Order: sequence, then structure tokens, then C-alpha cells
Amino acid sequence: MQRKNFRIKFFNQTNKSIMPIHPAQKKWLDKILNSSEFIHSKIDQAYLTYLIEASSQGRELKETTIAIEFFGKNANFNPAEDTIVRSHTYTLRKKLETYYLLEGKNDKYRFRIPKGHYRVEFIPASKAFYAPYWIFQIVFKKYAGFTIAVLFGLCVILGIRVHSLHQRLQKYKIIEQNDPIWKDYLQSSLPILIVVGDHFFFDEQSEKYKGTIAIRHPKVNSAEDFHALFPNLILEPSTEPYFPYHAIWSLPPILSILFSANKNFTLRKSSDITPQMLDEYNIIFLGSIKTLYKLKHTLLKSHFRYQIAPHKVIYCPPNTDSVQCYETKLHSPGPNEDLVLALKLPGPKHNSIFLIASYHSLGAPSIAHYFISPELRKGLEQKFQEKFHTIPPYFEVLFRVTGIDKTPYSTEILVFNKLSEN
Repeated sequence: MQRKNFRIKFFNQTNKSIMPIHPAQKKWLDKILNSSEFIHSKIDQAYLTYLIEASSQGRELKETTIAIEFFGKNANFNPAEDTIVRSHTYTLRKKLETYYLLEGKNDKYRFRIPKGHYRVEFIPASKAFYAPYWIFQIVFKKYAGFTIAVLFGLCVILGIRVHSLHQRLQKYKIIEQNDPIWKDYLQSSLPILIVVGDHFFFDEQSEKYKGTIAIRHPKVNSAEDFHALFPNLILEPSTEPYFPYHAIWSLPPILSILFSANKNFTLRKSSDITPQMLDEYNIIFLGSIKTLYKLKHTLLKSHFRYQIAPHKVIYCPPNTDSVQCYETKLHSPGPNEDLVLALKLPGPKHNSIFLIASYHSLGAPSIAHYFISPELRKGLEQKFQEKFHTIPPYFEVLFRVTGIDKTPYSTEILVFNKLSEN
């Protein structure tokens, strides 16, 4: 107590040389000093008075000046080691905030000490601003039990809402991020390219139809096929693409898993794919075997080959000289069957290339849906586990899909094998 009295006495002694406070300010200062926030703290009363009188005189006080003049420190005072000025100023600001939120809430004029300064401002109440933090602190101090109960209730309500939202979002979650088939696409930083198979059309001037017609020839699936079949004709590729049913209707299941995982992707038609693109993306091809274009060369990493006419898939099992051939008939509007290649291949730059390609419109959409459903593909995963004791990151599978027109009703696994990552 002697130290505190010494400081006050020191201040009163220096007070003689300071310009008196303006009467307009004195009225409001006296009200503050006699409030419940200040009346029991002589040091805070004296410090506030000291700062107001210094501000009235126009003095720009520094921390060292206050320490020496008011707190009785010597010339060796080091603010980095002694925080007495800052701590008392912080307390003073806090008490002023509390006073104006309670007893002084109707005062027409207010004193304010801006942060980082020691100059006291005397301003109309309409210009004063007090942070919500202090409001919360005072309410919490006076109504601690009630505040805790309210906060607890809010936390419970928030928890219930979050749980409810999580349950609703689970309905839209198609697949897990670490799914053994799709994790390359859902976790990788590489961009995703979805390649949609488009049929090869070329234009011809027709006298019969008196104009340009677009032609789809069953044996012409690329410019190379055209020149091999018609070496003396000039090729005029059609400018507008045509996407068969199995390309378009294979898209929704694949898009659903990408949307549910918030993954962006790029769409390209297969006739636009260049060799340079094969190492820049994680690629998914959807569509007809006839529309693979440049992607047909990626089959060299598998043990499959194919023919267009007749519709035949040839499988050469590894480490053997045997050959297995699988054929499918032309599509019909009645009972139907289709062969589908599902090849997940290693790309040239540690990327993945997933091909889902069929001869007819029945197969590819069915197998695209098959691969996004952990329930449907349980049989395939079980076969992998039994044979290889794991679900390989790269694999080759041949399916036979049977149905009526474009509606499948059974899926048979004809061939399955794992592929090397190299």
C-alpha cells in the first residue's frame, strides 16, 4: 500500500504544473471517478485524471514518460521488460468500457483511450463504439450461470443440426474417397478428363438429296479406315459430332461420383484426343469400342485385342500360348447381349486410364453403373481377393451383359486379371 500511495502522491505533486481540466470535461470525469468501477481504486482514478489533464494540455505522452512521471520509475525504465504502463492502461480501457455499458450508458459525452495511444479523447456519445467482446464479458460476469446454460443449449441445438445435415448429405454420398476402384480419381491432384466416344462421320455431296449429307460407314471408324477403304476419295470429315446412346448414358453414374466428391473434370469427345493428353490427366473413356480412336493404343498394356466386324474380343492370357475369343451378335430391339471391356490401365506418367467400352448400347451404361456401386461389384471384388488377395489398382475385365433392347437384366464376368503398374 505504501507504493500505491507514493504513486498517487507523486502524481499530485506533478499535477500543479498541468493545465486544469476544462469544466465541461470535469463534470463527466467526476461522475466516472465516483462510479462503482472507479471509486474503490485510487490508482485508476489518479491515472485517468493524469491522462485527461495531459491530453487537455495537448501533450503526446509516451510510455516512458508516463512510467517516470506517474509511476515513479527512473530514467533506466525499459518498456520491454516492465509492462506496468500498458497493463494499467489496458485495465483503464476495460473499466471505461464497463462504465459506459452500465452506469454511464446515458452520458452524452464520453472519454475514450484509442488502442496504441495514451491520449484521451472527449467525444459525443454517438461517436463512441464499444466492442461486443466487452458486452459479452459483462453479461457473462453478472449472469454466468444463465449464460452457460444458454451456450450449452445452443451447442446442443447446433450439434443436432449438424448431425441432421450429415445424415441428409450421406444420401448424396455415392462412394468413399478411398474406394479401391476410384481412389486414383478422387484423391489425386491430377485433373480428370472424361472422354465420350463419338462416331466417325464424313460428308458427301449427294445428287439424290441435292446437298451435303453426313455418312456413317460401319467399317470406317477413323480417317485411317477411310483412306484404307477408299484410297482414291478425298475425305471431308463432318463438323458436327454424333454420340451414340452408350456414350451418353454411361455419363450419369460417373458424373454422380465426381459431383459427390466435389471433383472438377473436363469433357472431350474421343476424336479430339491427342497422344499428348494421355499423360496429362486421369482419364475415363465411356462409349463404343468403335470410337476409341487414339485410345485404342492403350490396349497394348492389356491382354485384349478386338475386331469390329465381326464383333469379336480376343484374349491372350499371360504366360500362355492360348487364345480365347468372345463374340457378340448385332444389336436387336428384342433379346440382346453385349461384350464390355473394363480396363483400368497405368498411364505413361503415373496417371490412370479407365476404359469402359462396349459394342452396343446395352453394355457400357450398365457396367458404368456397376463400377460405382460397391454392392453390385462385390462379386468381382471377391474374385480378385480369392485370386490375388487384393483388389489390384490396375486390372482388365471382360463382361457379357444380357438384356432386352437397352435394358440389362444379367451381367457375367468372362475374364478378369490384374495388370502390372509398370
